[in-house]
Order: sequence, then structure tokens, then C-alpha cells
Amino acid sequence: MLTTDGRRSFELSGPVAAAVGLGLAVVLLAPAPFLSDLAVFQFLAVQLGFIAAVYFGFAVADGRIGPLALEFLVAGSFMFLGTTALWADSPALLASGYAAHAVWDLVHHPRAVTSRVASWYPPFCVVFDLAVAAFILLWLPLGGVAA
Repeated sequence: MLTTDGRRSFELSGPVAAAVGLGLAVVLLAPAPFLSDLAVFQFLAVQLGFIAAVYFGFAVADGRIGPLALEFLVAGSFMFLGTTALWADSPALLASGYAAHAVWDLVHHPRAVTSRVASWYPPFCVVFDLAVAAFILLWLPLGGVAA
């Protein structure tokens, strides 16, 4: 698709974006049967911080100070949550972090007051986050994975 200024843009409908989010979660989690539970847990804890930082990148592109400061604090909070889940050896806490990030995705609906994101990104990310949260709850032992 071309924008009004002639640049190319990437657009998906909400349902297609959600399907792509689910597909990405499946691809991301596909190696899990070949890894230890601890390795999967550690990878997903780091991933939580990474996905939260994507909105910080959107805020940088947005250029407004308010959204930039907010997204910086929120990304840091999710990084802290992933680290805390590792420290506490708590897959349940990590799953709650992904579920909380899905709620944060909903805040980025195009009519919300946050940094500007592509309209397809929130449904993509909500489905991705909820799929990963469900995977954690179903795959990892909730009592902890430490060796």
C-alpha cells in the first residue's frame, strides 16, 4: 500500500494480524520440545522485555516526549517483571507478565492516548502474548523449573 506521500506501508486487517501473531507464537515456541524447560523459561523471560521494548521504538518514531517517557517506564517494568520471574523461578509470574502485556497492547488501540502504532499491531501482539502466556501455563511446571 502507498501512503499519501508516496511511501510504501505495511497494513493488515485486525483478523489477519491476529492470525499472524498466532503463527509467530507457534514458530517462536516450536523449538521448546527440544530444549530444557529452564532454557525455554529463560528465553521467554528475556523475550518479554524485548517485546515491551517494541513500543518504546514506536514512541521514538512518534517523537513526542510524553509517550516516549511512558513507554520507557513500561518497557522497563516488563523487563523487571521478566527478571523477577526468573529470580523467583515462577513460570506463573512470567505468564502473568505476558497477559499483562496483552492488556498493554489493548491500550495501544488507535483511539487510545499513547504512542502512535500501526492499527494492525495491537491485535497481532494481543494474540501473540496470550498464546505465549497459555503455552507457559500448559508447558512449564508452575512450581518452578530450576535445576
